[in-house]
Amino acid sequence: MKRHAFILPLCLLFGLVCPALSGASEVSVHAAVHPQRATLGEALTLSIEVRGAQDTPAPALNIDDFESRYLGPSTQVSIRNGQVAATVQHRYSLRPLKSGQFTLGPFPVEHQGRQYHTDPLNVTIAAAQPSPSPSGRPSSPAQQLPQAADGPNGLSLQLSVPRREVYLHERIPVAVKLHIGAARVSDVQYPQFKKDGFSVEPFSEPTQQRQTRGGQTSTVLHFDTEVIPLRSGSLALGPASLQLNVLTRRRGGSSFGDPFFDRFFQNDFFSTFSSERRQLALRSDPLTLSVQPLPAVGRPDNFSGAVGSFDLDVTAVPQELSVGDPITVHMRINGSGYLADAAAPTLVQTDGFRAYEPLAGKTQGSTKSFEQVLIPQNHTLAAIPAVQFSYFDPQAGRYRTLESRPIALVVRPPKTTPRKTVVTDHPATPPARGQDEPEALGQDIVYIKDAPGSLVPRARPWYRSPGFLLWQPLPVLLFLGAWWYDQRRRRLHSDSRYARFTAAGKQARQSLAQAERLLTQAEYPALYTTLAHTLQAYVSAKFDLPPSGIDIQTLRSRSVSQVCLEQIEMVWETCEQVRFAQGTTASMRDKSHESLALVRQIIDRLERTHRQFQTRAA
Repeated sequence: MKRHAFILPLCLLFGLVCPALSGASEVSVHAAVHPQRATLGEALTLSIEVRGAQDTPAPALNIDDFESRYLGPSTQVSIRNGQVAATVQHRYSLRPLKSGQFTLGPFPVEHQGRQYHTDPLNVTIAAAQPSPSPSGRPSSPAQQLPQAADGPNGLSLQLSVPRREVYLHERIPVAVKLHIGAARVSDVQYPQFKKDGFSVEPFSEPTQQRQTRGGQTSTVLHFDTEVIPLRSGSLALGPASLQLNVLTRRRGGSSFGDPFFDRFFQNDFFSTFSSERRQLALRSDPLTLSVQPLPAVGRPDNFSGAVGSFDLDVTAVPQELSVGDPITVHMRINGSGYLADAAAPTLVQTDGFRAYEPLAGKTQGSTKSFEQVLIPQNHTLAAIPAVQFSYFDPQAGRYRTLESRPIALVVRPPKTTPRKTVVTDHPATPPARGQDEPEALGQDIVYIKDAPGSLVPRARPWYRSPGFLLWQPLPVLLFLGAWWYDQRRRRLHSDSRYARFTAAGKQARQSLAQAERLLTQAEYPALYTTLAHTLQAYVSAKFDLPPSGIDIQTLRSRSVSQVCLEQIEMVWETCEQVRFAQGTTASMRDKSHESLALVRQIIDRLERTHRQFQTRAA
């Protein structure tokens, strides 16, 4: 029966797989583009669908006059009349770079060593038109908002800088402005622009303002950042590009036909659900910056490459010390500009000090800190000399040097240890050491040992201690205990007979505790009912017998001892006599203690041989 039960699902699975394999060999490819007519700057969606396969990689596109971006795959599997149809669709976003009529494809698709081709697609890209004025006629050039060549629907993107001639490593503010006319937009992303030769800071949070020009009111979003030119010469910045969604009303407009309701449903909340989203990419004109190298005329000797406008702050601790004690000089440069290559400020002179090399600290934006250690060599020093820092100011077009004020010091003479003086009759003659007086070594100046001798560890290594060795079996024991517990837990959940056998002793002890409470309360009928049920449930669980199939003959066949059988028969007879013969209360009381002790003795006797019963039950 088990073999037939296994073969039947296998046959059904084979019947489903065979048609699937027969239909999976037919592979076809198709391509579609939406929309086929678009305006310059409007994004198109190209989909390449492969039917009959699911593991086909995305084809690589190289389309002239278009920028392509892979959006991702979409797979689908369906079973119809025993045939399995597998389909994968690869989607791309195309942005036209110029207007005209174009032919897309055919695109090659490879699958299992074979190559398939899609049909060519024709698209038409129209040039962007200027936005109309409120009167319905095109506005004059003086009235039009500045917009890029590919900015339809009253949308335009501008990239601007304060000036085109800058210096090397000068921090230049860059503004990207998005002009929004009568169009409704959503999902506006941060701008991106070509930045070859520049270091670009992240964009700050955009700001919004209303602007009126030529009688037309528009919304302007400002995206601000800063760039730093990394090399001199003519550098191209941009063009900046930005992607957004244009909301257009669905065909049919409002279904109410009432101007009041039409105006009501034109708010932002309802227009989001009643409009279609069309992805649009805007592009600004590029900018060309003339980056001048830093002038060599007037460059200070301590100039290290800082460009911008800065302040210098110098502190020192401690200011009261003894000769030979160290002083830590803290130097912080803060302001606005380029500090990546800036070195530490220099001391005007270091006479009387031992000066160590300065160490660079934290650099946060246009703030950089340094620390330098000085040690005074004599007590005549009265101040730490001034500190100088040179940078190039691009606004003034010349170098500047900052100089701090000297920091006053109080330097005390070095601390000396008084020497012991020996007074003799002849001061000019030093006292002579006796020939027999031993010389104490290792107390004043530690002498050099030529032969260190054998090296002995001061203490026994921790890994050789008895405690460490005794702890080694602990991980193994913990692992074995966890493994045993997991095996037992799984068997208790999967083997109901073993679970009953294991829990029988615990349940019997709980029932006996309840019987003792009934004996204390003189509830004799309930006591004998509990004793009979406890013994019956325990024997049924231990010997895997139904409650109705327990008798002396069956238990004798399970190798139960004769003494235990006689005790069980005695308990059952007593319980039946008390429960059904309606004995007196005195007789119940006299036999209750004996019956409770007898049931406990039976259960203890069977529990001592539980291993033998457990093997038979398994």
